[in-house]
Amino acid sequence: MLNKFKSFFQPTVKERVSIDQFNAADLDHQGVTYQLRRLRSADLDQLMAIQRDVYQGQAPWNRLVFLNEVNKRDRHLYVGLFTPADELIGFIGAWYNDLELHVTNVAIRQRWQNNGLGKQLMLFMINQARQANCSIVTLEAKVSNVQAQHLYHQLGFVDRKIKKNYYTADHEDAVSMALLLVD
Repeated sequence: MLNKFKSFFQPTVKERVSIDQFNAADLDHQGVTYQLRRLRSADLDQLMAIQRDVYQGQAPWNRLVFLNEVNKRDRHLYVGLFTPADELIGFIGAWYNDLELHVTNVAIRQRWQNNGLGKQLMLFMINQARQANCSIVTLEAKVSNVQAQHLYHQLGFVDRKIKKNYYTADHEDAVSMALLLVD
């Protein structure tokens, strides 16, 4: 029973490699095979378009920030979610050290939301943290983003504290959340 429960929370990615070595993997979800691929600078236009789609025309991270993050290969991972038609529909990014993996950004195009793809990206990154022997996964979510917080709670994240005026664009508070990784 416990193994069946654990398998529910494992992403259905066919290949397993370390974070620094990750380049691509298939992700089977609801009968469709998507591809997870390490993002490159050539993907920047699509990354910016996803941000504008998700954040009502705004782009919280500018091109230079994304370029810097995508080009860091050591202890950073930015992964795009591509449809079978090779359309980039979402992404997740994180940095990590020996103890912690910190999710910096996750987004799914609006028309693809609410079908479990964001959850699959989170499960993928949690699995990467486990493979890197991290003991904790952390992230921040806008206080107003109740839907994201609900997903993170479903995955086992707990609220740690409120970070006042965390988001520079609108000065909104953030909920700092953490998932302890124990086997």
